[in-house]
Amino acid sequence: MIRLLFAMAWTLLTFCKLFILGTLQYIRASSAEENSPLQVEIKNVTVKASSLSIAWNCNITEEMKKKNYYAQLKNKESRSFPMSLNIQNCSTEFFIHDLKGLTLHEGVYVKITANNKEAENTTWTAFYPEGENQTSAENVSCILYVSLVNCSWDFGKKAPNDTVYSLWLYQDKQTGVECQDYKTNLSTRQMQCSFKAPDIESKSRSYLLVEGSSNTTSILFYGQWIFLAIKEILNPPRNIQVNVSTHGVQMKWQNPETLENDPAECFSYQISLKEDKMQGKNYSVHQDLHYTSNEFSSSQHFELKMRAIRDKICCLTEWSTWSEPFKFDPPVSGSLTHVHLFILLAISTVIAVTGLIYVCHRFQVLTKVFPPVPTPVIKLQSLEQDELKELQEKLHSGSEKQPDNEENIKICEIDNS
Repeated sequence: MIRLLFAMAWTLLTFCKLFILGTLQYIRASSAEENSPLQVEIKNVTVKASSLSIAWNCNITEEMKKKNYYAQLKNKESRSFPMSLNIQNCSTEFFIHDLKGLTLHEGVYVKITANNKEAENTTWTAFYPEGENQTSAENVSCILYVSLVNCSWDFGKKAPNDTVYSLWLYQDKQTGVECQDYKTNLSTRQMQCSFKAPDIESKSRSYLLVEGSSNTTSILFYGQWIFLAIKEILNPPRNIQVNVSTHGVQMKWQNPETLENDPAECFSYQISLKEDKMQGKNYSVHQDLHYTSNEFSSSQHFELKMRAIRDKICCLTEWSTWSEPFKFDPPVSGSLTHVHLFILLAISTVIAVTGLIYVCHRFQVLTKVFPPVPTPVIKLQSLEQDELKELQEKLHSGSEKQPDNEENIKICEIDNS
């Protein structure tokens, strides 16, 4: 009995083992059938400034023709994305507007798969553009002012001084728009360029390409994907109107002008209202084109300014610069108070008295109106010398007894001759 059970167990174990081996072989066969068309050998990949060319060995079997092939592309640190291939053409070329998000100057990692699945033993292969390292433009940046694009960049660290850079802007076309107005500063090794952009869609992703050429060195190009709308510098609100009354400050304005003429609902505003002897206050306004503030003193002067920002729903920007400050006086009451009348009366009185004193002094009016009383003169020409001497002694002794308020008598000498 024990032997029978052991034999049955061994038979069952052997059957399970054979079943598992058969299943594994079937899976491997199916996988091999699936993966066999994926063995496509890449011959060459050419990385250009605005396109990518891929060529592969064209040993196409009937089984391979039944599969859908894809070129998997990525940068070193980015996620891959598939591009459909016609495997029978043996080569293809992708232009930059098809490769949104891929920066070609850093090099491209490529592999080919079937049915959008990665094959066994298929590895990424890196391909790089021509040009020496550290010769491409650096610190590339662009700013959009309504319909004008201003870009700037630095020379590459190893780029010679005879390097000439050119800037192109690509959108949904195979050909880009070249910048027209270049300015070079060799002392700082910087370049600038500006061009009008009436046909640019600022809210679409654009590819910014800076190519270089030199007589002595192969210059590496530089590419960058940007949204120009994010780099747009807004002007302050337009046509700001301010009305001051006893009820407050009323403001009206128009939204800033932009490349794509965004509606008023896209903007928010900040109003700075500052009084003479108080700290300024900021008021936020969303979407509206008017505002009224009642927080001010009617006896103080005010300064008002505004700035704008485009909201995230319409592609967020930085704050614009402040508008020119509006300085204005508060309304003045039409009737004079008692304090005003008293001040005016005091000032008028001081002015009148000062003028009168000056006139009297200048023309000696008091001397003419009130002439001085002449002092009496006593002439004693007929008196003798002895009598005169006696009279003088009497007068002298009498003057000592006179009160202080009596008039002095002038004594004149008598001429005896």
